[in-house]
Amino acid sequence: MKLSIIIVNYKSRAYLEKCLRSVFAKITDSALEVIVVNNGAASELVGLGELFTRIKIIQNTKNNGFGGANNLGAKEAQGEFLFFLNPDAEILSGEASSAIAEFESDTELGILGAKLVDANGVVQDWIVGGEISLGNILKNNFGRIADKKYWQSSQKTAVFWVAGTALFVRRTLFLQLEGFDEQFFLYFEDVDLCKRAGDLGKKVLYFPALSILHHGGRSFFEKSKQKKEYYSSQDYYFRKQRGFFEFLLLKLLRFFSF
Repeated sequence: MKLSIIIVNYKSRAYLEKCLRSVFAKITDSALEVIVVNNGAASELVGLGELFTRIKIIQNTKNNGFGGANNLGAKEAQGEFLFFLNPDAEILSGEASSAIAEFESDTELGILGAKLVDANGVVQDWIVGGEISLGNILKNNFGRIADKKYWQSSQKTAVFWVAGTALFVRRTLFLQLEGFDEQFFLYFEDVDLCKRAGDLGKKVLYFPALSILHHGGRSFFEKSKQKKEYYSSQDYYFRKQRGFFEFLLLKLLRFFSF
C-alpha cells in the first residue's frame, strides 16, 4: 500500500461527500486506501459506504479531537505515506503522485503540506509558517508578518510547520513520533508534530503544486468555543515547546490585548 488518506469527520457530511469525490477523481492510484474516522453520531454517515465502496469507516466511541481521531485512523492505515485531509477540503490538482515523489527523492523529508485556496482561488493565510514564538506573535500583532513569504510562494519551500488540513507524512516517522499529541483537542497539533519532526532532523516542506480547495471551519460553528479551543491549545504548545517563562509572557500579552 503506497498511500493512506485519513479524513476525520464531525458534522460535515455534505462537505465530506465532495471531498471523497475529489479524492477518487484526482488520485487514481489503485494502491490507495481511504479511512474516514467519524467523531460525530453514527447516523450522520448512514449510506456513505454504499456511495463510496472503497472507503473504510471507523466510528469513534467519543469525540477526542482532531489529533486523537487521526491517530485512530493511522493505527488502521497500511500505506507507506499518510495523507491527513480535512472533510471540508477538495483536491483540485492531481499532484498527489508528485508529492509522493518528493518523499522518494529525499530521504530526509518527513512532512509535506499542500497549498490551500478559498472558493475564489485565493491562497489562504496561515497555512504554513516559521517557528512559533512570542517574538513572532508580537511582530504579527504589529503587522510585520514575515510568514507571508511562505504561503505566497509558488515554489516548494522548507518551512517550520504546515497545516494539518492537507498534510502528508511518512508512516514510519508518524509512528516514531507516536502520532499527534492528543492533549491538543483542536489547533496546534500540526505545529507540534512538525516541531517534533524537525527536532529529529526531518525536513518540513510546503508544496504548492498540490492545490486544495478549503472551505474552512465547516465543522465548528460556535465562534466563542472555537476561540477558547485555540487559546487552550496555544497555551499548551507554549508550555510544552517554548518553556514556562515564555508561556507566562504569552498569557500576559493576551490579558493586556483585551
